[in-house]
Amino acid sequence: MNIPAGVVGLALALSLVSVSAQVRAPYSEGAAGLIQKLQRLSTTASAMHTGAHPDDEDSALLARLARGDHARVAYLSLNRGEGGQNVLGPEFYEALGVIRTEELLQARSLDGGDQFFTRVVDFGYTVNMPETERKWGGRDVPVADMVRVIRMYRPLVVDSRFSGTAADGHGNHQLAGALTPLAVKAAADPTRFPEQLKEGLRPWQVKKLYVGMRFGPNQPDPPTLTLPTGLLDPALGRSYAQIAAEGRSQHKTQEMGGALLHGPQSTGLRLVESVVPRVEKEQSVFDGIDTSIPGLAALAGLPAGSLAAPLAAMDAAAREALDDVDVRAPAGVLPRLARGLKAARDARTAVAAVAASADARADATFLLDQEIRQYEEAMLHASGVHVEALATTETIVPGGQANVSVRAFVPEGVTVTVGAPTLDLPQGWSQTPLAEAPQFGGRGFMARFLREQPTQQASFTVTAAADAPVTQPYWLERAHGGRPPTPAEERGDVYAWKAAGPAHVPFAPPIATGHAQLSLAGTELAITVPVQFRIIDPVRGELRRAFEVVPALSVHVTPGMDVVSLDRAGEARNVSVRIESLAPSAQSGSVALQLPDGWTAEPQGVSFSVEQAGQSATVGFTLKAPAGVRAGTYLFTALATVEGKHPYASALRTIAYPHIQTHRLYEPARFDLRLVDVQVAPVTLGYIMGTGDEVPEGLKRLGVPVTLLTPNDVASGDLGRFDTIMVGVRASEVRPDFVANHSRLLDYVRNGGTLIVQEQHEVYSQKNLPPFPAEIGSRVTDEEAPVTILVPTHQVFTTPNRITLEDFKHWRQERNAYGFAKFDAQYTPLLESHDPWDTEQKGGLVYARIGKGHYVYSAYSWFRELPDGVPGAYRLVANLVSLGAKK
Repeated sequence: MNIPAGVVGLALALSLVSVSAQVRAPYSEGAAGLIQKLQRLSTTASAMHTGAHPDDEDSALLARLARGDHARVAYLSLNRGEGGQNVLGPEFYEALGVIRTEELLQARSLDGGDQFFTRVVDFGYTVNMPETERKWGGRDVPVADMVRVIRMYRPLVVDSRFSGTAADGHGNHQLAGALTPLAVKAAADPTRFPEQLKEGLRPWQVKKLYVGMRFGPNQPDPPTLTLPTGLLDPALGRSYAQIAAEGRSQHKTQEMGGALLHGPQSTGLRLVESVVPRVEKEQSVFDGIDTSIPGLAALAGLPAGSLAAPLAAMDAAAREALDDVDVRAPAGVLPRLARGLKAARDARTAVAAVAASADARADATFLLDQEIRQYEEAMLHASGVHVEALATTETIVPGGQANVSVRAFVPEGVTVTVGAPTLDLPQGWSQTPLAEAPQFGGRGFMARFLREQPTQQASFTVTAAADAPVTQPYWLERAHGGRPPTPAEERGDVYAWKAAGPAHVPFAPPIATGHAQLSLAGTELAITVPVQFRIIDPVRGELRRAFEVVPALSVHVTPGMDVVSLDRAGEARNVSVRIESLAPSAQSGSVALQLPDGWTAEPQGVSFSVEQAGQSATVGFTLKAPAGVRAGTYLFTALATVEGKHPYASALRTIAYPHIQTHRLYEPARFDLRLVDVQVAPVTLGYIMGTGDEVPEGLKRLGVPVTLLTPNDVASGDLGRFDTIMVGVRASEVRPDFVANHSRLLDYVRNGGTLIVQEQHEVYSQKNLPPFPAEIGSRVTDEEAPVTILVPTHQVFTTPNRITLEDFKHWRQERNAYGFAKFDAQYTPLLESHDPWDTEQKGGLVYARIGKGHYVYSAYSWFRELPDGVPGAYRLVANLVSLGAKK
């Protein structure tokens, strides 16, 4: 399973075996899928599309190139979208990046493209390209990664989604656009990033570079090529734009669902660089490039006439197969495909004898390897043979066992010889043949009725290595390869990947694979499939999950984080530790807490015992602070020790949504205690929930009793029983009751209540919901942007906590978003902050006196700062809610 470092990139380019999307694309299956595969055999076309985030991609372009032009196509997203919003659930940052990586896989499954990434992290919204550059450690990190992917994938054409100008908007977009031409140039230069050449990669000259025309007014530079994407493909039953809309609708965390538009649609591109003669009126991005199979040798740089006979045979076989295929009996094209595959293999062998440069021979070999793989896939598809490897369990612990069967199913009427299936396991694992195959009905009531009879199968008992690493997203392993982390890695703005490990791909390859040798039409095919676990869900039907390694124990600490007023530091604090078993056998040991200096815990250690997977044991500890403890952060790590094994100190976090595959993340099993010098007045508080909202939990940490208001409460409840009402982020979009009863809430303020409205989008002002005229639109994206307190004597800054500029340090992701850009003089602006490249912004926190009460609009990002335990954010929010305290 270990790939030598020298061929990591090439191996991943040739086989994205880790890609296993939850979405099943009808366009890749059945008759439509076979026709697509046959059409792809007649071209060497390839392209790469670049952008900054998931959902930046021009999906219609990808679908048109992959399914219309039958090219090998990839989307290179610089980051995984960690800094975006999440309308589905509580996952942010790294966890959100995992979900958005999966959403890209779902989209690529539909539009037909491949997917790659660089190491840089989405740190949140910015309109500033220099800030993006600074966060990512300069340009060399992303450019090096882009060059590596280009040299690995070797696309003939590159299309940049962005122009590298202010018209792109987001600073990540601007930098992605600026870096793409630099990466294209550097990829062809053997003096740039020579370490990649030592890995086995070679320079690559992209033939044409385009920039997209759909973000911002790029006129007076009009598109040089307009590609129709609304064309209906009869075999697929959709236009490329409709397929793209299905793909974009997979970006569910970002609310990207869209309509399947009928009729003409198009994508505009502008050709900015070309090393081939320009075509006056282009019809395709491949105009001027010979992407035919007979032209393969010349494209690679071989002498004229090289490989002429086998290339002609390949071309003829592909065309005959497409012309003659009967979708009612697709196996009839197997002899033609076998002839084409033999010709491709012969051509690859013949390359070594061609009198040409080593680079030309290598390029020809690369292209022929693509053709061979595509012929093999077409033959397997046409045959209808299905090969799979199923495990009896979804997870295995280090040293644990599972049964696995590699099975082949051959349709009636198809002549196929299937060799004895085999299993490939990681180093240190072992396998023992099973005389009888286990049952693979899966879970669920209907599973008992399943009956299957494979044509050929082999079953094994698999034993994992005692030190088998847990399966997790490879980019979250925090490896520095023995070197000190760079500042960007230390901040978390750039990931550090393990040397010689997976890189640039969505997820790591499967930990175990099954293999079967087939003989079809006199041709040998080697089939590799991932080991999976099959679930029969009573509602959703059959689901497949990756076979993964998990630890025997998962250790969870509650609470995981708490913010406590310094004057309560002397109180004893209770912490519970839950030890959950993931192993099928009994586990027993002891659990203790690692303590900061001076702190004590009672008891010091506790024994535990759990019998089997799914069971857990919970133990409690009482923590006491040393005398004179100061404000600050204190970490308490739980260690569960089992005799003869390393301590378990991680909590398993499962990420599962219906539209994606399940993934597992590991977080430190610790209690993060923040002692903060903060006071809050005794108030009763009602809360109107918004989206992605953990602010109520933060308020509870302050000791504020919070009542979540239902629509009935807002419409007809007694609002006067609350001293303060706080409105969650984007409530004006997701809480119709808030919009419908806004005048009632303003009456509550006039009668002496305090209403604090958090960040809303433009709809809030468009519906005239602010008490006085205001327009939303300001934003401060730099979390370190200087802050000016405009009215230092205002109650918001004096009572009960004295707010200073120290309270605006160590913020996460941004200062504020969707503040008032313009507002009536009846509002009092309280804070001024603006990005270094922007003008003065005073609308992030405004106050108005209405009747007897207080109204506050706050665009400052409490929904991010409070869950992260930012002390100054807690102090300022405490003052805001304290406005409602009875005098």
